[in-house]
Amino acid sequence: MNFLSRVLIFGLLYTIMTVSVLAKECSATDTGTLEGCKDKTVKASGPRIGMFDVPEYFSTADPSFSGGEGMQDYMSVGDTQIILHTKDEVQCPENIEVVGDLKQLDLGEGKAWVVEVTEFKCL
Repeated sequence: MNFLSRVLIFGLLYTIMTVSVLAKECSATDTGTLEGCKDKTVKASGPRIGMFDVPEYFSTADPSFSGGEGMQDYMSVGDTQIILHTKDEVQCPENIEVVGDLKQLDLGEGKAWVVEVTEFKCL
């Protein structure tokens, strides 16, 4: 390989590594983007929803139900209902923006998206 080819290859590798380090958050804007953000740090916003508006089996994911610490809340992204695990009580009246790790749990009766919230803010 000549010098120019090596410079181009190293430049391309450097760009790929830099972009992957800087792209820390995956943006979940609708139901379709959730699968692509699975097992990544996600930033999502949407309306909060009440505990009586989600499937009953969502309660089995509650950290206090399984002997853990924290609180559970709910929001929707597009048409998908999402469980939020937080350390603090969420006081947002309507819309919320969260950042945290997105995962999908099998809760027996169905699957659920869960965000382990590291930060949130009211919109």
